[in-house]
Amino acid sequence: MQEQQKFNRRHFLKLSGVTASALAIAACAAPGAPSAPAAGGETGAATEGATLRYRSWHSPAASEGDTAWYDWLTENYTDATIEYEFVPFGAEYIQKVLADSAAGTPPDLLHSSIIWAREFYDRGVLLDLDDYINDVPELAPDQFYGEATNAYRSKDGKYYGVPWEGPDASIIAVNSTMLAEAGYDPQGADIKTWDDFTEAAVALTKREGDEITQAGYLLADLRSIETFNSWLVSNGGAMSDEGFSAASFNDEKGLQVLEYQLALLNEHNVSFPISPDRQDQQLFLQGRAAMINAGTWSTTTLDDQKPEGFEYWYMIFPQGPQGAGKAGTTWSNMFVLPKATQNVEAAWALLQYCTTPPVVITRFELSTRTTPLKAIFESEKWGEVLERAPQRVVTTAAAEAGGVYPFFPFFTEANDAIGIELQQVMTSGKAPAEALTEAETKVNEVIARRTAA
Repeated sequence: MQEQQKFNRRHFLKLSGVTASALAIAACAAPGAPSAPAAGGETGAATEGATLRYRSWHSPAASEGDTAWYDWLTENYTDATIEYEFVPFGAEYIQKVLADSAAGTPPDLLHSSIIWAREFYDRGVLLDLDDYINDVPELAPDQFYGEATNAYRSKDGKYYGVPWEGPDASIIAVNSTMLAEAGYDPQGADIKTWDDFTEAAVALTKREGDEITQAGYLLADLRSIETFNSWLVSNGGAMSDEGFSAASFNDEKGLQVLEYQLALLNEHNVSFPISPDRQDQQLFLQGRAAMINAGTWSTTTLDDQKPEGFEYWYMIFPQGPQGAGKAGTTWSNMFVLPKATQNVEAAWALLQYCTTPPVVITRFELSTRTTPLKAIFESEKWGEVLERAPQRVVTTAAAEAGGVYPFFPFFTEANDAIGIELQQVMTSGKAPAEALTEAETKVNEVIARRTAA
C-alpha cells in the first residue's frame, strides 16, 4: 500500500527507528543548502508557496541513509513544501503512475526506473525537459558518466529524465587470492578477451575425480537477460535497434554468446550445475567459486559477509571475438516530471535542486547513493569511499564501457519472451539458433501488440 506523509523530523524518526542523535550527526556532516533555482536561473517566484509531491520506492522505513536524506531535504528546501509518497517497486508503481496521470493528479517529481521511463514517455505521460536542462550547465550530457546514461532518458534527441541513481553496471567479481595463486593479476587486468577468460576459468577450476570442488566461473541460466546482454555487448552486439522497437540479438554475435556459454558449461566444465537453489554469492564468499556475475552495487553485501582475509575485485566483461574492448551493461534510474503536474516550474526547481551539486554530493554523503554525475566522483567524499572499498573504483570505468540495458518497451513481457528461451538453452538442451529465432519472434510480437494497443 502507498505511504503518503508530509514529513518533519518526528515523522522520520517514527518511520525509520533512527535515533535523533544519529540524524544529528548526519546533519552536521552535510554541507549547507543553496537556494532552490527555477528554470533559467531565477529563484523564488515560480515556487513560493507550492506544495510538491515527491514519489519514490526508496522508503525511509528501509534505510537509515534514505531517512537522513529525506530529513535533510525537508529541512533545507524552503521554496516549497514537499509531501513524500512511497510506493513499492514493481507493477503497483507503474499502475499508480498511469492511473494518477490519467486522472490529472500525478506526483510533481517522479522517481522512475529505466525500464519504465520510455514507456511512460511513449504514452505521453512525461514532459520534455530540454528547455530546462539546456539552462543548467551542471546537467549537460557530458557531465555524466556513460553514454548509455543518455540513451535511457532520451528519445529522438529530446530528454525526458535526469539521472538520479547509479551508474550501476553488471561486472564479474573475482577472488583476488585465487587469481594470484593461478598466476594471474589479482584484479584480473590480464584477462582481456574471451579466450583469456576461458583459460583463467579452466585454471581456477579444481576437481576431486570428476567432481568440481572449486568452480572457475559460475554460469548463469540467462533467465534474466541482463547477463546475456553483457556478454553480447562485449561481442559488439546489441539487444535491439536504437529506438528499442525491434530485436537485434538474433545474429552471429548473439549466437556466439550462447555457444560460448555452453562451451564453458559443458566442454570446459568450469561451473557447478545450474540450479535455482545455487547460491552464487555464498559460494564465492566460501571460496568455492573464483568468478561470479555481480554488479558494481555488490560491495556492501560482500563486505558485510566476507570472511576475514577475503580479497576480491571487479572485472569488466572481457572482449568477445567481434567486440572492440571490454564491455557490459550499465544503467541509471532517473527523475522525471509528469505532464499533468499542476506546477511545472516548481517541480523543475525541486528536480534541479536535487540533481546538481552540492546537493547531489550531500545526498551521497548521507545515504551513499550516487548518480552518474561526475562531480560526485571528483569529490573528497568519493576518495574516502575508495579507501574503505577500493573495488568501487571500477564504477566509472564500467559505466563508460557499459552498453545499454535491454529495456524494451513493456519490459516484463519482453524479458519473459527472451529469457525463457535463453534459459532453455542453458538448462534444457535447446539449440541456440532455434532459441534466438523464437525469442526474436516473441519479443517483436510483444512490441507490436502493445504498441498498437
